[in-house]
Amino acid sequence: MLYQKIKRFWINILPNKRKSIVLLVLAMLVLCTGCKQNTDVETEEDKTEQQIYEDSQKLAEGYRKIYETAVSQGNLNTLEVQKKIIESISSSGYAAVDRDDQINMVNYEQVEEFCKSADEGSEDHVTIISLLEEGDFVRYDMETKNGEIDVIVSTLRWEESKPQVCYYHEFTAYSWKYTKNGYFFIEEYHPPGYDGAPGELAFRVKPLDQTCREFNRKYVYPVGYERNKLLITDWNEQDYSALDFYDLYERLYYIKYGTYVPYEAYAGAEYEIPEQDFEEVIKSYFKIDREQITENTMYNSNEKTYRYRPRGLHDAEQPYEPYPEVIAYEEQEDGTLRLFIEAVWEREMTDCAATSELVVRPLENGSFQYVSNQVTSWDEKLELSWYTPRLTDEQWQYYYENISNE
Repeated sequence: MLYQKIKRFWINILPNKRKSIVLLVLAMLVLCTGCKQNTDVETEEDKTEQQIYEDSQKLAEGYRKIYETAVSQGNLNTLEVQKKIIESISSSGYAAVDRDDQINMVNYEQVEEFCKSADEGSEDHVTIISLLEEGDFVRYDMETKNGEIDVIVSTLRWEESKPQVCYYHEFTAYSWKYTKNGYFFIEEYHPPGYDGAPGELAFRVKPLDQTCREFNRKYVYPVGYERNKLLITDWNEQDYSALDFYDLYERLYYIKYGTYVPYEAYAGAEYEIPEQDFEEVIKSYFKIDREQITENTMYNSNEKTYRYRPRGLHDAEQPYEPYPEVIAYEEQEDGTLRLFIEAVWEREMTDCAATSELVVRPLENGSFQYVSNQVTSWDEKLELSWYTPRLTDEQWQYYYENISNE
């Protein structure tokens, strides 16, 4: 039991090249102390751990057919397959949702009742299954008493077509809350200076309207808040000056072609993109002419190219930015859609870090154009610092040109 616990711990934090060496050393240590370990009495914690392992494997076996069919068809990570897996888990009586909160939680009433019990200080328990990619999941077994929440986290992975529980961790929630919009936030304490993943978790509990979800997936979520200002500044088709078209070029290129921009990012990298290539990406999603693009970029009229500098170390963004949710919509008389968007920021334990109204124009060919955005509120208690502007020319020259001349 000791070796298995230590093995699971190191497998989850070490790179592959070092795992075999560490595991060999651990095996030797356990062999040397094996007689002592065999005399240990199995604790209640061990029994709980074993029960969770067995139950999680049983859950995975329950959707094995869905898993194997999806693997053979190459569509395991699609939304439709994830919905089928979550429905299978639902039949086992557990609350379940996908990690990206793109599917309505099943058996969500259990979580609402649990949060109510925790708020009242009474005893209760709940299990939430958070579905990952590849058919894997993270399991959260929670118990509450006297207003505190104890959490057991375990992870199941499919390895060589076999479900294996490979991680187990316990903690008492440092803080938690259930919002009026239906989000359950919970935090594990991390000491100052901790440089690992954040300790905050978020689960959308209350279901969202399916049309809102579809609009979010098509128009909003693919761009989101990562490395761009589409949703955090005011702009319209008459004035695009608040937007950074280099940021949008990178985001929209991936949406259009399904791959990243074909320009390597390294210290001081600079490229000239042919005007047709750059404008094709921007014009696919904006009703805009060349003059409007050139006003907000560095355009070389002689060479008919756009200067492009990938972000580097000095203008990299902070990780763990919010993600958007469309919580309502209006169909306009001119055929456009007004989408009401809230920023869910897991790291700050808020489902409303910012709100905005994004207008999009659906096109007959199934595509669309972004028309305008208006920021309607900020959470003034938060420093909304996830977006980092690109380097100015002066900053870029300071960091890169001066260094290259030394």
